[in-house]
Amino acid sequence: LAERVRRKLHYDARIVCISGGTGQQDMEPDSEELVKALAQKLGPLTENAKIKFVIGGKGLVQANFATHCGNGSHVVNLLPEGERSGYGRGEDLNAGADLEESKAIFGLIGDIYITVGGG
Repeated sequence: LAERVRRKLHYDARIVCISGGTGQQDMEPDSEELVKALAQKLGPLTENAKIKFVIGGKGLVQANFATHCGNGSHVVNLLPEGERSGYGRGEDLNAGADLEESKAIFGLIGDIYITVGGG
């Protein structure tokens, strides 16, 4: 299943996975500003490089990254079957029957992982 997800994301793209806690209590102090700055700096890199940012789950870190990463065209929200992120940015991609399977796939598809605030 992870191999199929990787194909959907394009084999020749670098996959940068962004993870974080699921609630405000999971965020470290200043994490929200850090994620915003990270997204704003990384977003422009997609103009000249084959990069996909994959965010896993529906937490504050993920929503903040999706909202501030360029126009969202290089952001993929990896979610279990039947779920939607509701971020209004990026593409929702369903993979895994439940949250645990989706997390396992997330852990296998990235070239680079960035974890913020307890993710």
